[in-house]
Amino acid sequence: MEFKRNKHELKSIGNTVVNVIGLTGGIASGKTVAEAALKNAGYFVIDADDISRKLFAADTDGGITLCKLFPEANSQGRLDRAKLRAIISRDNDARHRLNDYTHPIIIDEIKRIISATPPPVVLSAPLLFETSLAALCDVTVCIYCPTAERVKRLCTRDGVSESDARAMIKAQIPDAERCTIADFVVPSDRDRQEFEREVLELFGAIVNPKLRK
Repeated sequence: MEFKRNKHELKSIGNTVVNVIGLTGGIASGKTVAEAALKNAGYFVIDADDISRKLFAADTDGGITLCKLFPEANSQGRLDRAKLRAIISRDNDARHRLNDYTHPIIIDEIKRIISATPPPVVLSAPLLFETSLAALCDVTVCIYCPTAERVKRLCTRDGVSESDARAMIKAQIPDAERCTIADFVVPSDRDRQEFEREVLELFGAIVNPKLRK
């Protein structure tokens, strides 16, 4: 592992059985790449964003409600998620209104899936620590990437301006806080194969007590 802290934390787990591993990271941090690598390796991954998209799709009661709550993000009866992200990144009241409505519904569905799935389970959520989802996890892993690189990724990926990209990042808890809370940290600002290899190595050690020594 590149982070010495990870080695220390692995030893502290000892022989503890780990059933749920939380995976998080700020927007454009590389969490999606880590998640894909874990899925390809055979891990069962619960993606909070995917669940949100399904629960609040255009033809669902949740999607219809969101269009009513945020008419400025209503595009001919369908929710424009890019517009909604821009709105909540600049308007705290709007973000709280969104979270108050969606989070309880999402969390209940995640709990249902965890209870019906044999462990180990990876719970991937950008707002793992901002919600009660962290309480469902035995250990947590944070994907870290410097702000400047995240801004570049957002501008390229979403076609937003640099100021909008920085606003999206600022709307979430700071990386320093996220990394301090998490049990493990993996940096993503490097070769993709190297990054994926460290993620798989770390998760392999987390789920296998024999590899934690």
